[in-house]
Amino acid sequence: MRPTPFSLLLVPLLWTLPAARALAVPVGPPAETEAVPGNSTPGNPTPGNPMPIQVFPLSRVVPRGEARSIAFFAYLYPDCASQGAVVARILEPPRHGTVSFAPTESFPRYAPGSPLTPCNARKVPGLQMTYETEEGFEGIDTTRVLTINPDGTAAEYAVKVWVR
Repeated sequence: MRPTPFSLLLVPLLWTLPAARALAVPVGPPAETEAVPGNSTPGNPTPGNPMPIQVFPLSRVVPRGEARSIAFFAYLYPDCASQGAVVARILEPPRHGTVSFAPTESFPRYAPGSPLTPCNARKVPGLQMTYETEEGFEGIDTTRVLTINPDGTAAEYAVKVWVR
């Protein structure tokens, strides 16, 4: 099959894609938009009506009475170098445990086919999220977390922790 001009352009573009998050479900940043005063629509945020941040479910199982790493966030270039620190905020704390964040190096988990899949084989700098259960608690705990990437994109995670 003879390559078309489009396919010749596509290959270089794939090698220059921006980084994605080092989580089970990488997500692209929201579309760039400019706010127009008095015109607040979903694709055109204003100061009183900012662009909504996408919410992703995150479910984990933690043994009762223990602390476990439940997520790792990194923002990488295609060569696996960090684009900078990811910042996390707890929007709603868990009721039956605690969540903490610490900078660390770990292995990301990009899906097969992602341009960042080769990064899975090496430790990269990022932010580790740890959940520690309340003594004696067994059941489901929830929390909401916001992550802000070095380029200003953000994601919210609705975290469900099954304590067993």
